[in-house]
Amino acid sequence: MKRSVLIVLFALMGLIATAGGVPGFRTEFGIVAGVNQPFMRADMGQSSASLKATTGFTAGLHMGLRIVGVLGIQPEILYSYHKIGVTDEKQKFTTDIKCNTMQIPVLVSLRIAAVRINVGPVFTVMDNPTYLDKDSEKVLFGRIYPTVSYAAGVSACLFGRLLIDGRISSGLKSMENFLSYSAKQEGHTIKTTTFNAQLKVGVLF
Repeated sequence: MKRSVLIVLFALMGLIATAGGVPGFRTEFGIVAGVNQPFMRADMGQSSASLKATTGFTAGLHMGLRIVGVLGIQPEILYSYHKIGVTDEKQKFTTDIKCNTMQIPVLVSLRIAAVRINVGPVFTVMDNPTYLDKDSEKVLFGRIYPTVSYAAGVSACLFGRLLIDGRISSGLKSMENFLSYSAKQEGHTIKTTTFNAQLKVGVLF
């Protein structure tokens, strides 16, 4: 699945680059960066821990192609980082889950003047959150995003170069995760559903 997504992405990049010389088509490339705020809903099962996601950052590459009148396609490559705080007062355990994520949104864009309404699928190609247990051993928490999620948002392109983009994304399904405090204690399987709000600023070339 991940290889197929990358093949499609590179094909879109090639299409956008080629279309730049075709009359009636308008292409754009740029870089974006901003804040990423996850919101988590968790079914903790037998665990007495609580989770709290913190604000992180996101950055990446932006591509765009206006294909028919006000309709465009907008693929991106985005890297995001944030932490999820874990606190279990009963077990006297506190740690941070470090989340490094690579996602590829492929959005359909309705463009009216400077305003853009964007919606489409988001493909997660890297998602391996880890944390340290009581023995300082690295433990895999498990994916927090499904392979395919969805995003919707609004952006504005000002002065033909400055891009301001806000969006919300959701996987619409729960993921199975694992909490283990040490090798001497039995771990717990939990389920989480993660939503994201992003606000980015970019420069188009």
